[in-house]
Amino acid sequence: MKNIDIVVPIYNAYEYTSDCIKSIIKNTDLKKNNLLLINDKSPDKNILPMLTKYKSDYENLNIIVLENKENMGFVKTVNRGMQYSKNDVILLNSDTEVTKNWIEKICKCAYSNRYIATVTPLTNNGTIASVPNFGVDNELPDNMTLDEYANMVEKISISRYPQLTTGNGFCMFIKRDVIDEIGLFDDETFGKGYGEENDFCYRALDHGYTNVLCDNTFIFHKGTQSFKKENLTSTRAALIKEHMELLRKKHPIYVQKTDNFLGLNPISDIQENINFNILLYNNKKILYLVNEWEENMEMTGGTSLHLKDIINSNLNNNIASFVLVPNKYDLSRFDLYLYVKKFKKKIASYSTDINYYGQINYTNNTYKDIVRNIFECFNIDILHVHHFLFQTFDAIDIAKELNIYSVITLHDLYMICPSINMVYKEKFCEYDKEKDCLRCLKMRFGVNSNILKNWQNICREVLRKFDRILLPSQNTKNMFKKVYNDLNFEVVEHGVEVKNVNFKKNNSKDERKQFNIAFVGAMAIHKGINVLKNLIIRNKNSNIKIHLFGKSNDKFLNTKQKNYINHGEYRRGELPQLLVDNNIDLVCIFTTWPETYSYTLTESYMAHIPVLTFNIGAVGDRVKNDDLGWVIDINSTYEEILEKIAKICNNEEEYYSKKNNFKKYKYKTIEEMQKYYQKLYENIESKNKYINVYKFNDYKKNYIETEFKNYKSLYGHVVYKYENIRRSRIWKLAKKIKNRIT
Repeated sequence: MKNIDIVVPIYNAYEYTSDCIKSIIKNTDLKKNNLLLINDKSPDKNILPMLTKYKSDYENLNIIVLENKENMGFVKTVNRGMQYSKNDVILLNSDTEVTKNWIEKICKCAYSNRYIATVTPLTNNGTIASVPNFGVDNELPDNMTLDEYANMVEKISISRYPQLTTGNGFCMFIKRDVIDEIGLFDDETFGKGYGEENDFCYRALDHGYTNVLCDNTFIFHKGTQSFKKENLTSTRAALIKEHMELLRKKHPIYVQKTDNFLGLNPISDIQENINFNILLYNNKKILYLVNEWEENMEMTGGTSLHLKDIINSNLNNNIASFVLVPNKYDLSRFDLYLYVKKFKKKIASYSTDINYYGQINYTNNTYKDIVRNIFECFNIDILHVHHFLFQTFDAIDIAKELNIYSVITLHDLYMICPSINMVYKEKFCEYDKEKDCLRCLKMRFGVNSNILKNWQNICREVLRKFDRILLPSQNTKNMFKKVYNDLNFEVVEHGVEVKNVNFKKNNSKDERKQFNIAFVGAMAIHKGINVLKNLIIRNKNSNIKIHLFGKSNDKFLNTKQKNYINHGEYRRGELPQLLVDNNIDLVCIFTTWPETYSYTLTESYMAHIPVLTFNIGAVGDRVKNDDLGWVIDINSTYEEILEKIAKICNNEEEYYSKKNNFKKYKYKTIEEMQKYYQKLYENIESKNKYINVYKFNDYKKNYIETEFKNYKSLYGHVVYKYENIRRSRIWKLAKKIKNRIT
């Protein structure tokens, strides 16, 4: 590497100048390179003594101090430094701080191509070289020191050295050969500063040279510290405007190209890479797989609500949450979301052939490539699967291959049977003597074989690969143990946000005009929709009124019926108060499959309203064990259910005994649940703090091109026919007629 002369023009700004010199001494080999400090007759009388002290304190280093006899201005001071030097130079503002290996990296960049004239590194405040946000004065990241930030910029860079129309004078390397060929800065035209480096770079372009950005080096620039603040908005602004006009007259083509550069921002990939790495710096990174995802997350399934609660905790604990989810409008598409402090949005969308082939999908090459790219580009530390529905089992294989810690939470019975809830016709298949697995599988998936045993064998192998298998209830654990008695399961109950409810005075039976019962949640076959409809039809007791709080697409339930009110959908957390405000006396949860937890049950508890449910699943167990309601056999007839409701209504002593039990009931809070996951994630070592956005974006680009080729191969004949029609005479005639119609 050639010897470099670092030219630092100095005018006041004592503290910043001192910081600048300290950073140069710390990060530069000044036995090989030279530091040239030029004091431009600073009014601050402390400047020159400070410079001479640095020279004497470090007499073994090549530090040269020059003093202008008169104030010459920035440009002439820089020219004096370049004339004094016989080597390549780096012009460096005195309000900068340099970082480790800065000269070595800049020189390597400069001599990567013989036609490079100038090199400008990245900075926080350098217009055309500003990162992470373009053209503005950026603050240093809160979560990093300057050295950490500069090291990150170096580690994540691909050193592509993009070409610039002009360099920036805060820190600009210039080859000696170029200075000798095209001359110094134009101090006659730009003597007071601003525009001189642009003019020099444009003249270099005239000579066939180029200016480049050293995108693996970051220099901190505090910005315009030598000028008094009162002058920045008046004198300085006028100077900038005047010199900009001079540049436009002298170099109209190059100024236009610089304007285009600023408008197009061709270094956006560098900025995006840095931005993402700032966001994720020192964050543990978790990839979640889930079957559904909504932005507002209000009316959605319990699996997604549970995951949302975990992610909200992650935001405050330096954990970045990536969520890969099938697109509900097109199950061959996948969306990737990122949730990290100050950043919550979708960052990618993919399309696969996952639904084009078999009905039961254990693996898919395109999907596997997607997941591998996410793992490798974002250096995922943990895989946490909340559902494999609409996805394949490839993610766990990649996690094992990359030695990534893996967790799965089983929210339903999908890993026992692909039907998810194991409802045959109307109820849980274990209670249906007529169940026919072959018929059920064919009806649901179109398969002509009873693949249930094979499914369970595959799922056993998949589950065995996970480091941890979690379930939300003991009842669910018991069900899985019956099928997979050789696996270890851990019960982790969901936490909830306990709502403050404004309760009304309890009325005695004589004071109550009617007994209000409520069905809650989204209504479907497995949620007991047929029970609800039949109770409405069969209820002849005018003292019993049935309410529905929740979504239903059933025409019967959405029309007015005798002794029935449909209150419609509600937002998360609203149910307890709604039940109290509408004087609900009993909540009916007649799910026909063994639910694994049930948020609606917990929200009903918050309203202190007893519950009637079937004797299956976590709901049946919870109501029975908590003694906060009644259970009834799942094979009960509709008449028997109505009879049970009437008995509850008439037995006031037993009813209020159940209500009194709410006083001693203890909820598991979200905070308690979050502490569990926080501890779980903390104990897993993070492997790599940096991410590779370039690889991620390259994959997306290549992937889109590949998908387009696949699209053409699948639908090319249709496109060909369509194009032929568009070229036909009748099409052109129709277009003319259309254009004439107002």
